[in-house]
Amino acid sequence: AEENAVETPAVETAAVGTPAAAVETTVETPIVEAMSVETTAAEIPAVETPAVETPAVETFPAVETPASDAKSLGVTEEPLDGVEESPQEKVVVPEENEWVEILGNGSLKRKVTKQGTGENLVKGQLVKIKYSLMLSDGNVVDKDVEQVFQLGDGEVIAAIDLTANLAKVGELYEVMAQARFAYGTLGRPPKIGSNCGVLLVVEVIGAEDVPQIEDLSEEERMMIGDRKRKIGNDNFARFDYEAASTNYRGACSYLDPPSYKVVGEASEEMKDLQTKSWCNLALSELKQSKSDSGLTAINRALEIQPKSTKALYRKGKLLQEKGEYEEAEKCLKQALQLEPDNAGCKQFLKELTSAIIKSKQRQQRMYKKMFNLEDQKEATPTTEKEGATWLEGAIPMIAGAVAVGALAVAAYGGIKGMMQ
Repeated sequence: AEENAVETPAVETAAVGTPAAAVETTVETPIVEAMSVETTAAEIPAVETPAVETPAVETFPAVETPASDAKSLGVTEEPLDGVEESPQEKVVVPEENEWVEILGNGSLKRKVTKQGTGENLVKGQLVKIKYSLMLSDGNVVDKDVEQVFQLGDGEVIAAIDLTANLAKVGELYEVMAQARFAYGTLGRPPKIGSNCGVLLVVEVIGAEDVPQIEDLSEEERMMIGDRKRKIGNDNFARFDYEAASTNYRGACSYLDPPSYKVVGEASEEMKDLQTKSWCNLALSELKQSKSDSGLTAINRALEIQPKSTKALYRKGKLLQEKGEYEEAEKCLKQALQLEPDNAGCKQFLKELTSAIIKSKQRQQRMYKKMFNLEDQKEATPTTEKEGATWLEGAIPMIAGAVAVGALAVAAYGGIKGMMQ
């Protein structure tokens, strides 16, 4: 009786054009029972036909059908032939082992080899990585080096700083970078020469947010500030003074923040780190011929430790750069009062004294030249005055001569009249 119900024309017509309710009234046995696992789709056309007409089948029936029902219906989770995925349902996921342009000009590329978890790293976070670095010729310079840095604060080379914020914790990625994103024209002697491109393999081990400065203890501020200061020292040793100044400023921002951000007097250890950082910043600014900003830094160092011989010496150098030799001499004399046997201060003071003498000699020559020019200017009007004076004296003489001549003529006329 069940087989007859399936084969009758009424059932086939209902399967094509009759609603599902009509099919249920015609077929006494439920469809699920008729379509057992052993029955193929070819034997029972009533299963495939309604599936084509339902909207769910047109999109992706395997996704919308529960796993248990799919197995019972003999439907796999593979897409149907000739049915394309809807664009709205496609999710674009960056593929692994695919190079991605960071700046769009081929100078910096990134390739993920192992996906991480969670959210992307954020600027300002304290990030821990392990990296290896090799040159374009295949020479490995650094191998499995662990480093902690503050993202986006200039503590690492740009090749890492500009790509780490695209990564997640646990991610493993490679970076191909031109020299300007690595060690530039200066290189990193002796292993990395000038204008060398690099290949990096970076693993993000962990990341954590850094509290605001006012929420940090003095010990925590010292730890962060001293790390930045040491990175600045490394930059300075490579003659990368700009990067050094960046990290020294970062160190000072944690070690010596505005007074409203900290409470209480700084410890002696903190004051020592503050003075070192400001002095180092002053020196790196001096190397870049930025005397004004260097003087600002060194004056702050002297406010913290007025008797710092090093700070007085650096201030003398900055004043010398500005041509203020006598003010620089005062700083060196003050430094020698604190440390009379300081050889560096003695030598510098000797140089300053010599420079002051030469400067005064130049001034004297300049003044002498100016005075000579004034004498020449005064000489010309004097000659003209003398000529004018002579003319003034000659006029009465000429007038007298004319008068005498007139009298002579008159006398001659009178004599002539008398003779007539």
